Amino acid sequence: MSSDLAGFDPIRFMEERRNRINEHLKIYFDEIYSEVKDREMEKIVDLIRNYTIRGGKRVRPILVASGYQMFGGKSEDIYGAAISIEISQSFFLIHDDIMDRSDLRRGFKSFHRELEDIIGNVRDREHIAESLAIVGGDLAVDYSFDAIMRAKIEDQRKIKAIRELVDIIKITGYGEGLDVYSGTGYRLSTSDLIRLHLRKTAKYTIEGPLLMGARIAGEDGPLWDLRVYGSLVGIAFQLHDDVIGLFGTEKEIGKPPKSDVNEGKQTLLMIEAMRRSNEKEREFIWKTLTSGNVSDHDFEKLRRIVEDTGSLDYSRWLINRFIEKGKEKLSRVQGDPEVKKFLMWFADYLVSRKN
Repeated sequence: MSSDLAGFDPIRFMEERRNRINEHLKIYFDEIYSEVKDREMEKIVDLIRNYTIRGGKRVRPILVASGYQMFGGKSEDIYGAAISIEISQSFFLIHDDIMDRSDLRRGFKSFHRELEDIIGNVRDREHIAESLAIVGGDLAVDYSFDAIMRAKIEDQRKIKAIRELVDIIKITGYGEGLDVYSGTGYRLSTSDLIRLHLRKTAKYTIEGPLLMGARIAGEDGPLWDLRVYGSLVGIAFQLHDDVIGLFGTEKEIGKPPKSDVNEGKQTLLMIEAMRRSNEKEREFIWKTLTSGNVSDHDFEKLRRIVEDTGSLDYSRWLINRFIEKGKEKLSRVQGDPEVKKFLMWFADYLVSRKN
C-alpha cells in the first residue's frame, strides 16, 4: 500500500462516496419503479433494482466522482450521474451470467436463476427466464443512460458523459465477444489475453469511469496519462481477480472456486502454466479446462501445477508491474492532490483484496 497518506483516510474517502451513491441509486430506482405501468414488468424492474443495490463495492461510480473531483468538480449532483456506470454494470453481469451459465453472483442467485423462481413451474422455464433476463439487461443499459439524462448537470456535460458511456459499453461489448470466442477451442497467447482484458475489464472498470467524471467536470483534453493509469490498473485488477478465482474460497468470491475452470477460462495462470509445463501437464491442463465439470482431485492438481510451474508467481509479478507503471502515469496528471492520493492507494487496494 502507498505510504504517502499522512492526514488522509482513503477508506473514509471511499465510504463517504459509496454512501452517497447508494442514496442516489435508491432515489433513482424508486422513480423508475413508480413509472412502470405493467404488473408483470414491475417484477423485472424490482429485480433489477435489488440486483443493482445489493452487494457491490461501487468501485466504478466512486471513480466517476473521483475523476470529476480531480478536475475541480464540486457539485453533489455528480452522484446522480455516477450511478449510471453502476447500473450499466448490472447489464453486463446479467448477460454475462447467461453466457457463462452461472448460477451465482455475489453470493446470491444469478439474475436468470432468480427469474426461474419468480415465474415458477412453466413450460420452457429455463428459456423463458433467460429471455426475461436478456430483457432485464437491456432495460438496465437503458437506465444507465436515463440516469445521466435525469442528473442535475449541464446539458453539454451530459452529452460528454454519454459519449464516454457509449464508448465504455461498445469497447466492453467487443471484449465480451472476444471472451466468448476464446471458448471455441483456440488457445490464447498472453498478448491475446491482455487485449481481451483491456476491452472487457479495464475500460469499464477504471479508465472509462475516470474519464466520465473528468468530462462532467469540463475537462476536454486527451488525458493520456490518466487513460494509461486506468488501462494498466484495470488489467491488474482482472489478473488479480483471476488469482482469487482459482485460489479463493466460495465465501470470498461469491461462487464456487471451480467456476472459472468449469467455464474453460484461459486466464494468465493457465496460459503461463501451459507454457512452462511439460507435454503431459499441458495436456492435463487443457483437458481440465475443456471438461466442463472438473473433479475436486483434478482441481487441486491443477492448482498445484500453477504454483509449481511458477505461473502464480509470474502473475503476481506482472500484476505489481502494471500497478507500479500505472501509478507512475498517475503521478504526471495535474489534478486535485487528495484525489490523486486516493487513486494511488486505490491501485494497491485493488490487488490486495480477497474478494
